[in-house]
Amino acid sequence: MSTIITGYEGNKGNTVLLKGAPERVVAKCTTYLDCHNSRKPLSEGDKQKLNATIQKVSAQGYRVLGIAIGTDGGNMKHIDEKNAHDLLLDSKNYDQLEGGLSFIGYVCIQDPVRPECKDAIKSCRTAGINVIMITGDSKETAVAIAKQLNIIAEDQDVSKSCFTGNEFEKMTADQKKNILKGSSGKVFSRVEPRHKREIVKHLTEMGEIVAMTGDGVNDAPALKQAHIGVAMGLSGTEVAK
Repeated sequence: MSTIITGYEGNKGNTVLLKGAPERVVAKCTTYLDCHNSRKPLSEGDKQKLNATIQKVSAQGYRVLGIAIGTDGGNMKHIDEKNAHDLLLDSKNYDQLEGGLSFIGYVCIQDPVRPECKDAIKSCRTAGINVIMITGDSKETAVAIAKQLNIIAEDQDVSKSCFTGNEFEKMTADQKKNILKGSSGKVFSRVEPRHKREIVKHLTEMGEIVAMTGDGVNDAPALKQAHIGVAMGLSGTEVAK
C-alpha cells in the first residue's frame, strides 16, 4: 500500500511512502537508503540477497513488512490533485506507478497463535474436519505457523501441499481440485480475496461442506461463497472442510 503526501520534511513535491509484502516492495525499488540516509543503487544481485535474508526471517514464523520511500515522488512525482483521480482510478496502473523508490528496510512482527487454536484444530481432525490455512503472509511464514499448529506435519512435503495464490491461480481446474483432495493439511499463502473465493468454490463443487472463518473485509467474497463464517481469531484465515 502506498501513500502520496506533499510537504513532507519541507519537500515541495510529492513524497511516496510504501509498505507491504517485502519481496514486492523490493521489486519496486531502484535504490536503498544507507545508514547515513544517502541513496545507493540497488542491483538485481542486491535484491536477490535481500530477499534470501527476508525468507530466512519469515521461516522463523515472523510476519515481515517491507518499507520504502520516494523522496522525489518516484514514478508518481507527476501526480497532483487535477490528475490523481484519472491516474489512480485504474489499479492496472499501480505496478508502473509504484516504482522508482528507495528501500528503507523491513520490520518483523511476531503474531503468536492463540493457545486454544492448537486444541481446536486437533478437535477438528478428530471430528473428520480437514483444516486448510489461507493467509496473506509469505509462504515461509505460513508454513512455520502451520507446523506450530499441526495443520501440516514437520516432515510433510510442502511442495505438494503449500502454494501461493499466484501458483494456485496458474493451475487448471482439475489440478486445483486434485490439490484440495485428501485429508492432509494444506496451506495457501500470499492470497488475495479472489483466491480465497476460488478455493471455497472448488471445494463446494467437489461436494464438500465448507465453513470459512475470517474477520477481515477481504474475507467477504469467500464467506459469501461458503454461506457460513465465524470469526475465530486464528493466525491467518482458515477454511475447514
